[in-house]
Amino acid sequence: MEGQRVPQRREGEHVAAVEMEAIILDFMNNGYFMDPHTWHREKPVAQAIGVRKFSLLDGIPLRKKAEPMERVALARETLKSVVEPLDPLGRRVRRFDVSLACMPGVDRKVYCTTLYEVNQRVEDLVIIALSDQGSNLVFLREPSDLSKVAKSRGLSEKILATPRTPISYRDLSEIAKKNLPEAVKAIIRSNERLFVEFFNIAEPINIRLHSIELLKGVGKKSLKNLIYLRKTKKFESFEDIKKVLKADPLEMLSEKILEEVKGEAKYYLFVEPRHSGLPYLNYLDAMRKTYRQRDEGKSEVT
Repeated sequence: MEGQRVPQRREGEHVAAVEMEAIILDFMNNGYFMDPHTWHREKPVAQAIGVRKFSLLDGIPLRKKAEPMERVALARETLKSVVEPLDPLGRRVRRFDVSLACMPGVDRKVYCTTLYEVNQRVEDLVIIALSDQGSNLVFLREPSDLSKVAKSRGLSEKILATPRTPISYRDLSEIAKKNLPEAVKAIIRSNERLFVEFFNIAEPINIRLHSIELLKGVGKKSLKNLIYLRKTKKFESFEDIKKVLKADPLEMLSEKILEEVKGEAKYYLFVEPRHSGLPYLNYLDAMRKTYRQRDEGKSEVT
């Protein structure tokens, strides 16, 4: 697997489509002066980490404050240009942008609401603007209705509207950096069975180095023992792995993922590197595939 390169995030793909949910790292009611998205520097903004791919991101909570370590659903933060007639014949018009939070529903329609409070006149203009783009765009006057859309998809009812592009570790506030390790552990802990699959499927990177050896504390002897045992019976819990490696898999995985989130890794097992050309083995997708197949197999047996 040495030198393997996989495609980076598809160009134009929205971070909310990749992650769908995130864990809040910090909330700044007056904005963040170092935010790479300049329009967030003077507005309430939150920083978070995605629960699916560990993408760092920022966004605006929908009409509510966000608390560190709470889980939120991700909507797309976007600007919609509207046209307001200033005379009965429409000879004079005023053009301006309205900030929206948009999210696809289970019916494949896209639901949008205003990110900030506006009057009914502006709402009517947004409805007209959205209708010009097709019938699959639906405007919601009540922000709480977007929470219902998120709930119907099995997501958190708390909404964070995030721009298309993620942020980097250096963009995080000091509070966000402090909360990051616990957030990573919380994500791993809530998906224990998924992360157990890494120890079941991990392969050598080259003839000298195995992927599991990139986890701190794994030696040649314990690695050999683990590979031998998994041939007999696949691991099903962190406790199973802990007995073999004599170390906590949660701590080992979180430390490795933090290294990758910070951009300090030589080999990226889980987190897609921000710069192309770095070895990215994309184990998260492989783990999910194996996890689904194993679950489907169990369903057939039962």
